[in-house]
Formats: sequence, structure tokens, C-alpha cells
Amino acid sequence: MTGLRGYLLAGCLLSPLTQAADLGTWGDLWPVREQDMLQLITQRLQNLQTSGQWDQTMDDFKKRVIENSQRPAPVEGITRAEKYEQRWFDPSLRLSEDLKDQEGRVFARKGEVVNPLKTVPFMQTLYFINGDDADQVAWMKRQVPETLMSKIILVRGSVPDTSAALDSRIYFDQNGVLSQRFGLTAVPARITPAPSGERLNIEIFPVK
Repeated sequence: MTGLRGYLLAGCLLSPLTQAADLGTWGDLWPVREQDMLQLITQRLQNLQTSGQWDQTMDDFKKRVIENSQRPAPVEGITRAEKYEQRWFDPSLRLSEDLKDQEGRVFARKGEVVNPLKTVPFMQTLYFINGDDADQVAWMKRQVPETLMSKIILVRGSVPDTSAALDSRIYFDQNGVLSQRFGLTAVPARITPAPSGERLNIEIFPVK
């Protein structure tokens, strides 16, 4: 009996005579046409080249790249120093996982506190300035680093213009990575190694 009921149910579902309720029209129906994405991109590029917009677009792009490389976005949150400040910076950190060498040997365990300066000594002076501030550029000209190596790092300003003014190679703190790492909120600033070699000496100077 069960088999007969199943047969009848299947017959009702599959029978072409089965009637369905009219649910109404929910929207226009259109045939699906998928355009090849590569073909679409190629067609648009060809249109740009034909119209001459391609050359203009590339020229604008190159101009923006050059401008951004010469004058990157300024580091936010950096002001001009009004008073002298000094503090020590300890780069020690607690490991969140084991550190291994190229051969897989563990040389530092998870949970240990490691000071990078004990492994790689810091032997240079870092200067952070605003290249758009003439007073800070003049301050930089008066500086005489006590280390053999030094770097001038901009938080704002034109790299080529500041380089020409100071007759020195100039770096830029892209995205404020170094400023955030050292907790800088004002410039000009100078970072030098501490006598112990295990900390850094961070100083903020008023330019006048």
C-alpha cells in the first residue's frame, strides 16, 4: 500500500497535467548574457587608446607617482616642539612565538623578553624634522652628530627640496611607521644610542 501511495505522489509531481497557481509577474525576464571580462577590458583599453585618453591617463598617473615620491603624505599628529624633552626608549619585547634560524633551530623561546639592541647595536643618529619649517631646516644645519652614521628623516615636506637645502640624503617616514614606533609627537627630534647600548635616547628640541 505504501508503494502505491508513493507511486501516486510521484505521478502527481511529474504529471504534465498538474496545475500550478498563478503567482503573478515579479519583473521582466531577460536572457542571461555574460560578456567575457577579458574581452570587456580589452575593448575599453582600445577605446581609450583610440580616443587619446590612454596617453593622458598614463601621464597623469606618472605625475602623481612622482609627486607622491617627492612629497609623500605628511605624518599625522606631529607638531612643532615648544620645549626640550628627553626620555629613554627600551625596544625590548616579549616573544609571542619561538624564533628559529634558517635551519630550524630555536634560539629564542616564546614568552622570553628580547632586546634587539643586545644583538644588533644601534650605532647612528636619527634626526626627525619638518622640511616645510624653515626654522627646523636651519636647526638641522647646525647639528653635528656624535656617531659616524646619521640619517635625516622627514615627517613632512619635499624630499628633493630639503635634500638640496641640507646637501644631504633625505629619508621620509612613510605612513609614520618610525614616529609611531618611537612615540614621536613633536619635532625636531634626535635619537641616539644610550651609553649602555641597550636603550635609545630620544630628545625633542625647540627650534628657537
